[in-house]
Amino acid sequence: MKLFKNKTLIVALLCVVLTAVLLLTAQAQSTMDEKGKNSGIYTDSILEKANITLGENDRVLREDTEGCVALNVVRAFNVEVDYCGVSFTAECSGGTVKEALESLGITLTGDEDITPPADSPVTPDTKIVVKGDFLVTLTLMGEVAEYEVKGGTVEQFLKSIDVKLTKDDLVTPKKDTVIDKDTEITVKIVEYKEETATEAVDYGFVTEKTSSLASGTSKIKQYGIEGEKTIVSKNKYVDGKLVSSEVISEEITREPVDQIKLVGTGSSSSGSNNSSSNNSGSSSSNSSAGSAGYFYDQSGNKVYYKKKLTGSSTAYYAEPGALTATGVPAYFGGVAVNPNVIPYGSKLYIVSTDGYVYGYATAVDTGGALMSGYVLVDVYYPTYNQCMNWGRRNAIVYVL
Repeated sequence: MKLFKNKTLIVALLCVVLTAVLLLTAQAQSTMDEKGKNSGIYTDSILEKANITLGENDRVLREDTEGCVALNVVRAFNVEVDYCGVSFTAECSGGTVKEALESLGITLTGDEDITPPADSPVTPDTKIVVKGDFLVTLTLMGEVAEYEVKGGTVEQFLKSIDVKLTKDDLVTPKKDTVIDKDTEITVKIVEYKEETATEAVDYGFVTEKTSSLASGTSKIKQYGIEGEKTIVSKNKYVDGKLVSSEVISEEITREPVDQIKLVGTGSSSSGSNNSSSNNSGSSSSNSSAGSAGYFYDQSGNKVYYKKKLTGSSTAYYAEPGALTATGVPAYFGGVAVNPNVIPYGSKLYIVSTDGYVYGYATAVDTGGALMSGYVLVDVYYPTYNQCMNWGRRNAIVYVL
C-alpha cells in the first residue's frame, strides 16, 4: 500500500452548502462567445463576490441550471486515522471512508480490516482504523526470512523481533516507512573495529671493502634480519566482511639489521690464509652436518634446506626488552647459535630428535656454550616454564 500523498495526511468532511442564485440577464449576454452560446460565470468570481475563501482541501461542487448557478462548498475538517499501527490526524473533504483513504493516496487491496466499513460516510466524529495481514521479507546478515505482521513501521517491526540497530547500520527502506504487503526489508550490520597487525620490514644491503679477502672474492660478514612494524587500523565491516580500512598509526617495533657483504681487495695469499682460519673456526665436536635435501614441516609443507645439522640443544629466556647479539630484542623464533657455524640471519627450522617441534627460526644471538661447541642451538622462549619443557635434548637444525 502507498501512503500519504497529501501533505498533512488528514481525512475529514464538512459540507457547507452555499446556493447562489444569480439572475443572468445583461451579464449573461456579455458572456456570449463567437457561436452565441452562454459561456457561464466563473466559479472563482462567484466565490469572490460572496467573500468566501477556500482552504487547501476544501471542495466546490457546481450545478448549473437555467438562469442560475448553485455552488456547494464542502469544507474539510480533522479526523483521526490509525493505518496499520501508525496513528495520525488527516484532513480531506468528504465522501465515504474508502474515498477519504483514497484521497490520502492509500490504495486498498480488499484484504484489510476497516473500521468503520469502507462505504460508511465520514463525519467529524469518525475514527478510521485500518488493519492488515502482511507477509514481510527480511534480509539480515545475508539470510532471508519471512514474517506475518499486522502493520506498523519498519523500525517497529525490527524492534518486535529483537533486532537491535546502531546508528551505523544500513536499513532499506527507511525506518519510518509504513509496512504494506509489498515491503521487503534489508538490514546490513555495520561494525567498526580497531585492529592491530604486524608487517615485516626489509633489511638493507651494505658493501664493505677489505684487504683480508683476495681481490675478486666476497663474503657475507653479517646476514640481514627483517624488522617488524606494528600497524593499528580502523576497519569497517559490513555483514562481517571487511569493506574499508584506515591506518591510524604505524610503529617500528623491531629494527631491521642490514646485511653486510665484504668485498676483497687484497692479494690471493691473504685470501687463502683467511679461508684457512675461517674453516678452523667452523668446526664443532658436538654437531654433525648433512647435505642438502628436503623435509616436511609440522603443517605438511615440503621444505627444501641447504644444510642439516644435528647436535645438542638448550632453551633460554630473557627479560622483556633484552637485546640479542645482533641488537634486536629477544623474541620467540629468534635463537642463539655459533655464528661461525650458522651465520647470523640464517633462516632455520628446528625439531628435536624425539619429535618436539620448535619450528621456524632466525639466528640472532649467541652465547658461551655455543661458541665452545657444547651446544648447537639455544632456542628462545618467553617464559621459564616453556624453557624447562624444552630442557636439554638433541635437535635437528635445518638451514634453509
